[in-house]
Amino acid sequence: MKGWTAPLQRASYRGVRFEVMSVDDEITRATIEHAYPFVNGADVEDLGLNPLTVRLQAVFYGEGYYTDFKKFLSVLGKQGADVLVHPIRGRLQNMICTSALFHHEADMIDYVAIDLTFTESTPAEPIFVFESAFLARLDALLTQLEDFVDDVLALYGEFMEVVSFAANIKSRLLGSFGALFGCFEQVRSLFDLDKNKYPISNTVSSTDFKVKSLNSARHLAAMLETGLSQIINRRDLITRAKFDEMLRTLKQIKQIPSDLVTGKNIKSASQQAVMKSLPSALSNADMHAVSLFMRLVSAGVLLKSATELIEDDALLPQDVDYITTKVRSEILENLALLRQQITEEQQPVKSAGKPNTGLYTTAHHTMEQLKQHAHQFTQLAINAINRKPPLTIRVAPMSGTVQQIAHAFYRDYKRADELLRLNPQIRYPNYIEQGEVLNSYVR
Repeated sequence: MKGWTAPLQRASYRGVRFEVMSVDDEITRATIEHAYPFVNGADVEDLGLNPLTVRLQAVFYGEGYYTDFKKFLSVLGKQGADVLVHPIRGRLQNMICTSALFHHEADMIDYVAIDLTFTESTPAEPIFVFESAFLARLDALLTQLEDFVDDVLALYGEFMEVVSFAANIKSRLLGSFGALFGCFEQVRSLFDLDKNKYPISNTVSSTDFKVKSLNSARHLAAMLETGLSQIINRRDLITRAKFDEMLRTLKQIKQIPSDLVTGKNIKSASQQAVMKSLPSALSNADMHAVSLFMRLVSAGVLLKSATELIEDDALLPQDVDYITTKVRSEILENLALLRQQITEEQQPVKSAGKPNTGLYTTAHHTMEQLKQHAHQFTQLAINAINRKPPLTIRVAPMSGTVQQIAHAFYRDYKRADELLRLNPQIRYPNYIEQGEVLNSYVR
């Protein structure tokens, strides 16, 4: 028998994992039948899909099963919907456990079978904000993103705790701080920021290592936010060009750690001076923590900037889709890098017999935040696209200017700029030939 083509997920609800024996998903549609006298059949009115229902047969077993079982009982007592990790379909948002049946048998020692039923919850919009639901969702996401940098700083602090614990090796301390110092100077040079406003010292001792590292990391995060925000505030670029410029700058930021290790692309006199002032020679291992920190902060700024960009009504649906795809790809890349880095950092600590649970807990919280932000941003992008009428293709009924064509399509010549945005292929707006195919909104 062939194995699974799709990778199986470890099922969990509210963070509590369990083994799944079988799973049944039910999708039904709400309908109303209108029957008429002396007419065979009925007119069936489609009212949309009913809530998704998922039924799982789960088990807890083994010597520690009772601890996991009690933990699962405690999370079932919490109100509201949460994330259900489906073994086949992955993360399902807004799922409520509506029933749970537990079955024990005397012959099955340290074993409990559970029948679970989950129902999808679709939160209703507040009654007075139907027209501004998009703006309400946008404000909620921006508010949550304000705390993301603090979460990343806490994660970096846990990484520095691991470095400090690593047998107090002086070379490791100097290497980690040297990596932070080098990246700090390169980012400040990249955005041409004031040295007095963002200072850093290239000397560090074992006693003040963590404090200095966190203070410098906080300044580094502020520089990344300031530099990337400057791109969004540029008035000489259109919305799509601003986003592409941010992606280009992010690519340069990602390249900084490897350039400091290899010396590649270090050409200017200021950059070479930075290389000479480093406390010690740098290795790839020294760069892991600060590289991850820079990428997470940059991803948070990118997500925040993209949220502000798609608020623009002039943005086309294909541009919203492009921005959303790039943002989700960046988040996915950072999640994979974070998982890899956590695994590598935990190895020397595990071998010493003192696992750093703080690092794992903080990393798990950061990963969950990234996943939630990605989901909320996707929903925001869908709302942004749905705000506009569907696109269609029309044929120019006559030869004339774009204003005349707009009047022919919409009875409103003022929508000529809209036609130009939807049809970048137009080279001569003052003369459009009859029969030319143009993109337009249905209304």
